[in-house]
Amino acid sequence: MFDRKKLRPIILVLATLLCIFQLSTSLGIVILDPMVIRSVHVGLIFSIIFLWRSPNRSLKKNPRPESLAVLFMDILLIAVTVVSCGYIALFEPELAERMPQIDEVSTLQVVLGCGLVVCILEAVRRLSGWALVLVALAALAYAFLGHLLPGNFGHLYLEADRIIESLYLLSDGIWGSSIGASSSIIFLFILFGAILDKTNMASVFLELACLITRRAKGGPAKAAIFGSALFGSVSGSAQANVYATGIFTIPLMKKVGYRPHFAGAVEAVASSGGLIMPPVMGSIAFVMAEYTSVSYLEICKAALLPALLYYGSLFMMIHFEACRYGLGGTPQDLIPPKKEILRKLYYLAPLAILIATMVSGRSVIFSAISGSVSAIILSCFSKETRLNFSRVMAILESTAANILMIAACCACVGIVIGVVTMTGFGFGFVSIMGNIAKVNMTLFLLVLMLTCIIFGMGLPSLPAYILVATFGAPALVQAGIPLLSAHLFVMYFAITSGLTPPVCLVAYAGAAIADANPMKTGFTAFRLAIAAYIVPYIFIFEPALLLMGDTLTVIQAICTAVAGVVCIASSMQAWLLIESNKLEQVIALAAGLSLLYPGAVSDLAGIVGVIIILVSQLVRRRRTSGHAGGAAAGI
Repeated sequence: MFDRKKLRPIILVLATLLCIFQLSTSLGIVILDPMVIRSVHVGLIFSIIFLWRSPNRSLKKNPRPESLAVLFMDILLIAVTVVSCGYIALFEPELAERMPQIDEVSTLQVVLGCGLVVCILEAVRRLSGWALVLVALAALAYAFLGHLLPGNFGHLYLEADRIIESLYLLSDGIWGSSIGASSSIIFLFILFGAILDKTNMASVFLELACLITRRAKGGPAKAAIFGSALFGSVSGSAQANVYATGIFTIPLMKKVGYRPHFAGAVEAVASSGGLIMPPVMGSIAFVMAEYTSVSYLEICKAALLPALLYYGSLFMMIHFEACRYGLGGTPQDLIPPKKEILRKLYYLAPLAILIATMVSGRSVIFSAISGSVSAIILSCFSKETRLNFSRVMAILESTAANILMIAACCACVGIVIGVVTMTGFGFGFVSIMGNIAKVNMTLFLLVLMLTCIIFGMGLPSLPAYILVATFGAPALVQAGIPLLSAHLFVMYFAITSGLTPPVCLVAYAGAAIADANPMKTGFTAFRLAIAAYIVPYIFIFEPALLLMGDTLTVIQAICTAVAGVVCIASSMQAWLLIESNKLEQVIALAAGLSLLYPGAVSDLAGIVGVIIILVSQLVRRRRTSGHAGGAAAGI
């Protein structure tokens, strides 16, 4: 028997080597071919995974000694990974000169390719479960057997060695753009988030949010919105964000009177929103810029209003919940003194420097490194944040821990993308979806939404976006949707897959902290995030919500969209001025949808609906007050 905890020193050494390697290649200290960087990246990360995570996923919560046979299997998997990745790194010059689909694929290359695919599937299973593994297995089955399918569903016969060649020896599969993003941009932003977290500089996000919302109804829940939006944008993981900020916000929400499942759902929705909120968007903005060749600033501009509507809708639902149950603000004894919080405002400087360097036109990598370096320098000014050996090791460990699942999923997504590329599945999918779009555009968008949610279930947000962007975005573009709108559409539903029952892993994380029913928390999160399921449809039909078009149209869209999300929040929570009846809820939902869609006729219809609800509620409130006054007089 052996205890996996005893392997921690080895894991820390590997994590240190990983960080040193990534920083040296990012800074240009060591210049290597991208294939070499990606292969070393995968080799180090998968070695850490097989040492850190047991093949028995139930041991994650209750660690206990394991048999030596398990250790032997882990060592075997590490050996296969190291040899497979090492082969690519050592023989990269020769591999670069090969003629794809013409030069012979050796038996050794086939064995190493198969071995690495197995290691990738096992690593993903250990970290995120079976969801992506089943997708990858289905893709591999399609590659080998798809020639037997009829029509657009099938493809030409592919020999086994050519399939392995595409996945293992070329840059279209495992070593493609998804693992390329993991080994450069994503790693640097995870490091940036880890530095802010472990130096306690990220604490100012939540403290400042608590200060701003201290007197607001339901203050702790509103603080969770601001704190999670800021931290979630740089953390790059909705689940990690839930655990980082939720351990403070969720108990606080429960303390002031929020129901446990509601508190867990609020944190899950707020944490997920950080990934759609500019300027960082959990690194998705930078990957999207590479995929679309649209400038980073243009992506941030387009993503801003939908993200604000998302948080505006959540804010109003929280407010209506607080009104219904008479919930107050954050207890004063839990908020640090105002002077102390203001003194810490310079903790926000690294994020400001990161944004400023990107806006100035510098590269994403330079901007991420500038933010990290500035955070390290500023941490020296206070004993509370100053780096020491234990904090440095904590940063390295946190960075390695947060990159593991993303890198493993990116490698697995590379398998799926490789199959899509070699089989031409993407063209077939686009053709089928194009036929649906010709029949009914709304039906087409609904089918695509469900496809994105299903493929995104159980995945970290960035790999989920990369996966659905591979086939979903081209289908939208083929249907006449602008490129940026198409990518934002699939991005939204890749992210909301973490909030969509039954596989709503982000909501389950909130439920675990809140000690609430997971499925009840999941359905509550789905309701609270309703704007994320509606707004993408609106900006597909009317790009003014992406701040595209003439100024007057955009201003009108902003004003009516804000009113629209308030109406939708009112409908979901059955509250506006007082508790809403069923008819008022239906009218509020219809009015909200009408106001969200820019246009004079739809706006007028929405305004009429709002007037009807306000008049109805004012009359009912007056009657209720009159009855209460009469009863009091009678007493």
